Amino acid sequence: MTGMNIPELIFAFVLWLVGLFVLYAVVRFAVRHAIEDADRRRAAERRQRGA
Repeated sequence: MTGMNIPELIFAFVLWLVGLFVLYAVVRFAVRHAIEDADRRRAAERRQRGA
């Protein structure tokens, strides 16, 4: 093998999965807030046009 024993490999894999999940959560949070912001802007534009 590469000199790593099984517990080290498992720890590295779990750490990698945690990092991947954190990245997924950050991207999901950013996209959700961007969509909400776009909806707010669209609603404000509709109100201005209607007035």
